[in-house]
Amino acid sequence: MESEDSSTGLSASEFTCHCCYEVLVDPTTLTCGHSFCRHCLATWWASTIRTDCPECQAIWQGFPKVNILLRDAVEKLFAADVSRRKQAVLSDPWLRHVLLAFQQQGETPGVQQRWQGWDAPAVNHVEINLMDLYSGVTAVLSCVVMVLLVYRTFTANSSHEMLLSKPLSRWSASDVTLWVEQLGVWTNHYKEIFHREQINGRSLSALSDEDLSAAPFMIENQSHRRIILEEVHKLRALRVSLNLWQYKDLNPGKTLFLLVGLRSHPRLMLLHLFLFDYGDTFLPFIHTCCPATRDGPADTLDWPGWQQWTEFLLMYFLMPHQLLAAFAEHWLSVHCWTAGVVIVHATLMTVLDVSFYWTLWTRGEMRTLPKKLWLDVSEEMADWFLLVLLWPLVPLFIVNIDFYCQLFIKPFHTAARVKQTLLQTDR
Repeated sequence: MESEDSSTGLSASEFTCHCCYEVLVDPTTLTCGHSFCRHCLATWWASTIRTDCPECQAIWQGFPKVNILLRDAVEKLFAADVSRRKQAVLSDPWLRHVLLAFQQQGETPGVQQRWQGWDAPAVNHVEINLMDLYSGVTAVLSCVVMVLLVYRTFTANSSHEMLLSKPLSRWSASDVTLWVEQLGVWTNHYKEIFHREQINGRSLSALSDEDLSAAPFMIENQSHRRIILEEVHKLRALRVSLNLWQYKDLNPGKTLFLLVGLRSHPRLMLLHLFLFDYGDTFLPFIHTCCPATRDGPADTLDWPGWQQWTEFLLMYFLMPHQLLAAFAEHWLSVHCWTAGVVIVHATLMTVLDVSFYWTLWTRGEMRTLPKKLWLDVSEEMADWFLLVLLWPLVPLFIVNIDFYCQLFIKPFHTAARVKQTLLQTDR
């Protein structure tokens, strides 16, 4: 770019668009006096659906037209730069589409009357700023989340109830010690032994009468041994079925990871669950969203049948977010509002997913899909890697806030993206 014209002493910065910060191409001057490249103004209008100045936010009057005098001056002073930029704009299918839609919008009779200049009678039009609406809704829901967090803090389940909702195989030594203590005051001496020997859930499940009567437990009272073994037998027979909030309380980090991963990259996250968390997470998931019968998931989580795998793989490749909707539908009777939000959000994400691939197909850019996905996944992995490093320092309160924001506030952002995408597609 030429920095200064030798004959006039004018610098290129005086003819720079304040959107792209390059020499103006087809400069369009708004009623506030600011000028922008026409394709920059069209892109601003298409991406925000707003009719205000990108620099001062003043609403423009009339349909913006090319400033012919300014255009001729710029093309005379910076012919090479203008020619190069025009060629770049014409070679970009997206910019051509935006410019055409912008021009057609201005040529529409109803729009011309609405964008009429100062001579038009004053009409009270309500300008709905989507981002301002989103910010307001976010602020309100953030307050609601804070209230819910305080409420759940003071109405949380007792430690005994939380312990019984946790699978026995996952009990730690501290969990076993707490369980022994809650059997009665007669276990005060025994709990110290269980704590000292670091007996966890798996070890507790394997105990027998001979083990309890021998070292290191040395429980001589036969009634005490019988009561402990009966309670252990009840724990082994107890089938744990966790709801959303119980699962979150037991696995806060994993819950947040699943929530974000299944929303952003559902195919990659489901593959991760199949490879690394098959028994605890993937198997219940596929039996819930693709049940073996019409009545619901099977009582035993066996290897899925071929019909289940066929249904799952079709949804996995075509509309993976609908798998989440099917999973949430199973929990409608337990978590009515939360499951409804998940179903709506999954539907919105499906619309975005289909629109993304359709746009790539219509533009002939499907060959760029692997690169786009790799860049997106790399960025997500970098963010998660940083979070994993800082995870021990993150307070649980912050994790809860992020969880509720991802669950209840993020759908509004997705809805705004869907509206913007559909409006651009219609044009």
